[in-house]
Amino acid sequence: MMQLHWFKTAWRNIRSNRFFALINLVGLTAGFAGAMLIFCLVYYHLSFDNFHQDGDRIYRMVSASHYEEDDYSQGVQQPVGKAFRNDYTYGEYTAMRASLGAPQISIGSGAAKKIFNSEAAYVEADYFRIFNYPFVRGNAAVLAVPDQAIITEKEATRFFSGTDPIGQQFVINNGNTYTVAGVLKDIPSNTSNRQQVYLSYANYKKANPWMGGDSSWAAVSSGVQCFVKLRPGISAAAVEKVFPAFLSKYISPEGARHASLFLQPLSDIHFNRTYDGQIEKKQLWVLATVGLFLVLMAGINCVNLATARLFYRSREAGVRKVLGSSPLQIRWQFITETSILVFAAMILSLFTAYAALPSFNQLFDTTISSVAFYQPVFIGFSVTLFVTVSLLVGYYPGMLLSRLKPTETIKGKLGTTRTAGVPLRKVLVVAQFTIVLFMISCTLIISRQMKASMDTDIGFNKTGIVMVDVPTQEMSAIETIRHRVGTLAGVNGLSFCYSPPMSNMYNLNDFEFENATTKTGFRINEKAADTSYLRTFGLQLVAGRNIAGGDTAATCLVNETFVKRMKYTPEQILGKRMTTFGRRAVITGVVKDFHTNDFHEEIAPVCLAGNYSSYGRCAVAMDMRKAQQLLPAMEKVWKEVFPDYGWSYNFLDDSIRNMYHTEETLLKLIEIFSFLAILVGCIGLFGMVSFMAVQKKKEIGVRKVLGASVTSILWLFMKEFMQLLLMALLVAIPVAWYVMHRWLQDFVFRLTLKPGYFVMPVLITTALVLLTISMKSVRAALSNPVQSLRSE
Repeated sequence: MMQLHWFKTAWRNIRSNRFFALINLVGLTAGFAGAMLIFCLVYYHLSFDNFHQDGDRIYRMVSASHYEEDDYSQGVQQPVGKAFRNDYTYGEYTAMRASLGAPQISIGSGAAKKIFNSEAAYVEADYFRIFNYPFVRGNAAVLAVPDQAIITEKEATRFFSGTDPIGQQFVINNGNTYTVAGVLKDIPSNTSNRQQVYLSYANYKKANPWMGGDSSWAAVSSGVQCFVKLRPGISAAAVEKVFPAFLSKYISPEGARHASLFLQPLSDIHFNRTYDGQIEKKQLWVLATVGLFLVLMAGINCVNLATARLFYRSREAGVRKVLGSSPLQIRWQFITETSILVFAAMILSLFTAYAALPSFNQLFDTTISSVAFYQPVFIGFSVTLFVTVSLLVGYYPGMLLSRLKPTETIKGKLGTTRTAGVPLRKVLVVAQFTIVLFMISCTLIISRQMKASMDTDIGFNKTGIVMVDVPTQEMSAIETIRHRVGTLAGVNGLSFCYSPPMSNMYNLNDFEFENATTKTGFRINEKAADTSYLRTFGLQLVAGRNIAGGDTAATCLVNETFVKRMKYTPEQILGKRMTTFGRRAVITGVVKDFHTNDFHEEIAPVCLAGNYSSYGRCAVAMDMRKAQQLLPAMEKVWKEVFPDYGWSYNFLDDSIRNMYHTEETLLKLIEIFSFLAILVGCIGLFGMVSFMAVQKKKEIGVRKVLGASVTSILWLFMKEFMQLLLMALLVAIPVAWYVMHRWLQDFVFRLTLKPGYFVMPVLITTALVLLTISMKSVRAALSNPVQSLRSE
């Protein structure tokens, strides 16, 4: 019965103060909706690969090479899996996987031929004994037979709609034919293993005899990976102790000095950027902190408005005490009132988050399902959020009123100066301003770094260059494309190469300089390129001449970093000999340094040489004003030269932008949730000023009668908040500087933080505070004093 009375009273109080209730409701809804989306995002990433049975025993074997600098790779030498199985009993199962990327998959022939692209890999049968990817048809043993394949249900429907996929055949890259012998349930979206088509590993050795051979201990490719499920009771540390002797046995004691193997836990794969993980856990904790900020901002608004109105609620509390209410009952009355608002905000937040989820997924490249809102963990989070906010926000004002003496409150002797909530209110306002200043500062600095990464001179031209995959390295086809596409109107340059100057696809190799006794202590980034490479990408020679034409590595170019590492001048190194692509070549020119990878890494030593067998891409520099005509014309030529292959392309500047995908995603998240934090803070500030306008109504009237100007009355509102803003500035700026300084350390080429970078956040925050205060205070300052003083 008492609970029903509390509810009725709470509802009556909310209705009688609709304006302030609405402010609290909007602020709570914005804060909760943002926190819910962040929770879904964080939980989505933390759930990666947690559905595998015995996941704590599953590891990926990764490697590192140690020269002048350490280079880490998620790949290993192809023979590692077989040798580890034969030499040790640590692994319950060991399986190799060689990624194919997204090859062309052809089904049928002639006019009925269908072409698809799908993520594919060669895998050993034990791969499906390590990972929990259940079969719908068949089993893992089918992969022990060459030319067999396993596909997912999704791809079975896409490839062979309406027919039984078992026994059906398809062709990979117009080469080998495979027969479907098994069908998997669809791969969950929260896994780092995205392949949809799995081919017999025996075919990898046929397709790539050099890389796939059991003696290819010299080559490491990031796409060739080894997975191990350790036996129960075996620790990763115990296994890693045998790796030095293992490598010495199969490479050589000398080679083993420059190589290492490690075991990477399955739970680390998605988060470790060293091995091309998608997002770091520390970035998730940053997002979780932002979510906490949003909830804090919304809660602070409620506490501020509640404590500001204590004077008007004090008589109510005094009457309740005289009539026999206990302090606990008064506290619960306020908690009930807060709970109604929080519950309403929770419902509105759920609808808001649900409606925003599709756009959220698209914006941040995630596949969070709406089912997430029905999961026990999300329900638990929502209930915890509701209870925590209701208790914390409702308890404090109720506690203050429950401590007041009823005789003083009923007589109205309680003054604002004696309201215990005033000091706390100032602290909370400072906390709000600090959060807003901090988030704006971080957003602007991250944005500056990203802009610098994209706009800084990277040493070559990235605009207007189209990269097209070359399906075959046949010299005749390459020359036909060079002639027909290169002569199209609007084409400014055309080059066949392995990769553009800046790319995450590269070949790091040992090399010999002049004579084999010269110790270099580092490896080179070998880039296969033709004679048009420099002109197409706008690279500059600082000494010497271009490489010679033809399918040869008899001549080569090196970059300035290589020259500096070798302790020569550009002129001195011309004419020296070195090995590249396994052949001796003469250095004929030195290229001005260009960025070889993103700004997280230093410029690598580079060697450019001709090598037809490595030309996997065609770079076309075009006049973008003619792109709409050029791209169809190029596609027509391509299909005539390569009738059995699909046509696909991408722009180089888009590829470079994707190298900063994680940073751009983080920036988008912080921008959006900074906006929410600012919105919630402004809503709360507007509510506070609105209440001050009501509270100081008579004071303003008296001041105006005595001749006070509008400006002086505006300053009456602003001076307190400007003092609090100054206090927030002294806290937020040093913290933002420290956090951003630490974040920038991940970039080799980074901004140097300057005091001027924090001027804009201060100006923006100050402008927002002044604008928000002015929206209500100007109206109060212009009001008719007769209306304010009529009751006097």
